Amino acid sequence: MKIFRYLALAVFAATAFSSCSNLKPGRDKPYVLMVSLDAFRWDYDSIHGTPVLDDIARNGVMAERLIPSFPTKTFPNHYTIATGLYPDHHGLVNNSFYAPDLDLVYRIGDRTMVGNGDFYGGEPLWVTARKQGMKSASFYWVGSEAPIQGMQPDYWKAFDDEVPIGDRVDTVLHWLSLPADRRPHFVTLYFEEPDAVSHDYGPRSSETGAVVRSLDSLLGVLRTGIAALPHGKKVNLIVLSDHGMTEVDESRYNYILDTLPERMIKRIIGGNPVWAVEPVEGKRDSVLQFLNIQRGMKAYAREDMPAHLNYGTHLRIPEVVLIADPGWTAGLRPEPSRYSRGDHGYDWRCSDMHSIFYAEGPAFKKGFVTDTLFNVDIYNIVTDILELTPAPNDGNRERILPLFR
Repeated sequence: MKIFRYLALAVFAATAFSSCSNLKPGRDKPYVLMVSLDAFRWDYDSIHGTPVLDDIARNGVMAERLIPSFPTKTFPNHYTIATGLYPDHHGLVNNSFYAPDLDLVYRIGDRTMVGNGDFYGGEPLWVTARKQGMKSASFYWVGSEAPIQGMQPDYWKAFDDEVPIGDRVDTVLHWLSLPADRRPHFVTLYFEEPDAVSHDYGPRSSETGAVVRSLDSLLGVLRTGIAALPHGKKVNLIVLSDHGMTEVDESRYNYILDTLPERMIKRIIGGNPVWAVEPVEGKRDSVLQFLNIQRGMKAYAREDMPAHLNYGTHLRIPEVVLIADPGWTAGLRPEPSRYSRGDHGYDWRCSDMHSIFYAEGPAFKKGFVTDTLFNVDIYNIVTDILELTPAPNDGNRERILPLFR
């Protein structure tokens, strides 16, 4: 009877502990704050100077290059970072695309479409966290404005580029200072620069340099705020970008319809440098032939896409994909409607498309540099730190293990 009572007590204690853990499993976990600087190219540290990022590298880890996924555009890559899936697998196959499964057109400027959870496949980090009882927050991130699997972050903001970047930092620090039962352990923070300025002036311009240094200083303010938190030493800070940026020249512009008869296409949608072309039935080979007359761009049948792009199996990718060469632009007007000095979206093997990864905190080694990371691996980095069970993804955990203490 005494043994029975001990066993019963042990079972009761284990059950009670399990119940408490299910109620508040995230409270004692580490923290991850993931910051994205849109279009922050891998070599901006040497071109423009980034003393704060340099200090993060000394205090933590960095990758000399973070390899984006194709197409190297903002929405596909931010959602890849969040899910660990290639765009070909999560369904955001470009910034703009037609979804035959929904009979809808997704455009990043269409707030209704952006907030439609049916467009988003995979499982983003905030859904993984919420499923496992952990609170999350997002001051902008692709997908956070839509209910995905019926869930959004516990705290989130609809994108508004009028909100000052300093206010964004203040809000994130406020979230991290909430009482323990309300405090998020996974937080995202997004800045749309230096993307906009480098489109207008080019990646090597003085204007881009000024914005890069301003963002770098802002990271210093963020680090100071984290250090002031009572639990600041438990916060792991990750700073990354979705893609890089390359110089473009208005003299290297292709008018797509210059050689392609409009009668042969049912639909064309996208934006430089990647266009999705849906030919009229029976005209695919002719469309490919006409598009490939022009230099500075290449059209592929969906099944013939280069293997390294991991692109071409999703039903939202049409029969023909047109890709401009790095440094070239392609559009649907006889002349470019707006001259940009910088652009992105190209084949990720173009080194100008490569972006940044810096991280510091209790999970990471100190002063460690790795040559290359892939952005499909970020999801597993975060789930490992937060002790979350990851959803199926395209990452390779062997590539990230050297980063950790």
